[in-house]
Amino acid sequence: MDTPVIIITGPRQSGKTTLAKHFLANLKQEKAEGSYLTLDDENILAIARTDPIGLLRQQARPVVIDEIQRAPELIRTIKLLVDENREPGSFILTGSADLMTLPTLADSLAGRAEFVTLYPFSQAELHQSSTDQRKSDIIHQLLSPDFTPELTRHLEYDEVISAIVCGGYPEVLQRSPNRRTRWYHSYTDAIIRRDIKEVFQLQKLDEMAQLLKLLAAISSETLNYTSLGKAVQMDNKSVQKYVSALENLYLVKRIPGWHRNELKRAIKQAKIHFVDTGLLCATRGINESAIKADRNLMGSLMETWVCSELLKAIAVSDHNCQLFHYRDKSQREVDFILSGHDGQATGIEVKAGMTIRREMFAAQEMLIEAGSIQRGIIVYNGDKILPFSDKLVALPVGCLF
Repeated sequence: MDTPVIIITGPRQSGKTTLAKHFLANLKQEKAEGSYLTLDDENILAIARTDPIGLLRQQARPVVIDEIQRAPELIRTIKLLVDENREPGSFILTGSADLMTLPTLADSLAGRAEFVTLYPFSQAELHQSSTDQRKSDIIHQLLSPDFTPELTRHLEYDEVISAIVCGGYPEVLQRSPNRRTRWYHSYTDAIIRRDIKEVFQLQKLDEMAQLLKLLAAISSETLNYTSLGKAVQMDNKSVQKYVSALENLYLVKRIPGWHRNELKRAIKQAKIHFVDTGLLCATRGINESAIKADRNLMGSLMETWVCSELLKAIAVSDHNCQLFHYRDKSQREVDFILSGHDGQATGIEVKAGMTIRREMFAAQEMLIEAGSIQRGIIVYNGDKILPFSDKLVALPVGCLF
């Protein structure tokens, strides 16, 4: 740890407090000091807002401050204290909102802070035993010129369905399906009634709940703010503001369109995905039986599931990269483009079926020929690695997760 401030952000109930307290315990072993403050405590919150300097100066370092988005005015005070003493690990902040997008953020901790995004559990984490070594950085592998995939774990079709419906929030993993659904409904209701109103000062809470359901219905599709606005009776600008709030609370993620100079016909419109498929299924009222009865549901759900797993892998990877999608005016599409800062890019298409044909790579082949990507991958529900050329390969989902 070599920065004064560690900021752990991510959705509520993803384990941020547990991780921060773990950091604090390790640091206290070395320094025999430390403090913990939660801004969910209304008394501490009131002091943080009225006397931030007085509150923080009396705390032994390192200081863990939970739910910092409830009092972003503390950021200015933390900056002041850090500039007085830049000891690494002095402050560990957790936030259930993207702090850099908060409208009330008073100042930036640029150069003083390191950000960690903590999503719900990934498949790699859920299936890692205490004796297993951590799986290699899959993001680095996907962008490596000498990527050699290995099938380390095969997932049966029913296992994939179960993983999609369950999701990765720690609280739901041991719950029955009915109790899990109730938890998800309470979770979203609490966020809308509290965080949307308090953190983002947005007042149309009923419309927000309706908007979230509409976004669930189109997860994996391109965003059309005009259509959404008509459905919830809002103008385009308001819809964009509310979607941004949901994204900044880590409930949904907009995946921007991939466009480069050689791709004249590319469409820049973003796609929307839920960050967690358990929350997505609960919002849509979908369970395992419904998916097995109607396999048409599986395509979009599996695409969002792969998106979620890629986001989690990117968050813990040492490789600096971004996730895009591709679509052009000729309706050629690639679900994801994983783009590294060094210009390397890999196309990733998701297929819910168990049979892969060469023509399924057509859009990715076009991008390879244009020099826009270096490799094309199809993730599918089969059990074999199928190389179609030195740059095209179909992978069972177990190769990635």
